[in-house]
Amino acid sequence: MRCWLTDSGKPDVLTEPIERDQFAEIDVSSWLPAHEEMLGTKPKRWLQDPDTDTFWLMKDQTFNDRKDGSRYPKGDDWAELLAAEIGRVIGIPCAHVELAVGGPGSATPVGIISRSVVGEAESLNHGNEVLADIGIQGSHSHDRTGYTIEAVREALGEVEPAAEASDVSAWETFVGYLLLDALIGNTDRHQENWAVIASPSGRRLAPTFDHASSLGFQLNDTRRKEHLTTNDPSYTPEAYAARASSRFQDKPLLMDVATQALKTLPEERRSQLLERCRDIEALISPIRRVPLHRMSDSSKQFAERVLRGNHARLMSHAIGTL
Repeated sequence: MRCWLTDSGKPDVLTEPIERDQFAEIDVSSWLPAHEEMLGTKPKRWLQDPDTDTFWLMKDQTFNDRKDGSRYPKGDDWAELLAAEIGRVIGIPCAHVELAVGGPGSATPVGIISRSVVGEAESLNHGNEVLADIGIQGSHSHDRTGYTIEAVREALGEVEPAAEASDVSAWETFVGYLLLDALIGNTDRHQENWAVIASPSGRRLAPTFDHASSLGFQLNDTRRKEHLTTNDPSYTPEAYAARASSRFQDKPLLMDVATQALKTLPEERRSQLLERCRDIEALISPIRRVPLHRMSDSSKQFAERVLRGNHARLMSHAIGTL
């Protein structure tokens, strides 16, 4: 049986017809608990698929509280899924994400699972560790001093390419991650939200992961509808998206970060990356495949307008400034 949370926060049974091309939901109720994940603030835990012995990180759907004491579910589940799917469209290495239900040890019956990107004898070194190797180390976990794209480029200089993109450098692939951020409005690319994989044979860039903070995931449907129907040009989804800032030092806008990073690439590689982003219909197609009980119609409309607006801005920046 598949279920989801109603507005009251209680589970209900799925009655919505299943369309052929909808994203499936994986029932993980029989999966084996492995261990808790200590990084981050959201509830999550590692599970092991008993059929394949692979490890997946289960992330619960989370909630925001209203002033009247009620709460509403955020869209971090569908945002994480869509980011991975859009990343695949533009050809960058992304962690494999699936919608999930029935997570053991979970406070809610729904969320997502993200397959581990490391194998045996491998470990994940997060960006803060990689940056520390070149002397960029904040006084605490939220200190962004020295966290710039120039610093990341230097830190990745001796890192091997990602296994899924071995024909280009680690830095060139990371620029693709920044393009994804600009397209979906991912505001959470801090030092611990990217990594390299360490193994006995060396270090290589890890696939990109953890993109829940995107596409207006934290808004409730009332706010989304206000943005969608406003006559105020400063309150539209496109204007909302244009204000999105990054986690780099001084919080530059996401589009400025992507444009600055693109300028560091050879013209041929830059053109290749932008060409992969050009087909807007391919980029928005995953939005339509999320089941409505996981992503409301207003959420889909808002996310599509954010993506279209960011895409138009990226193409305009690329033509006008590069």
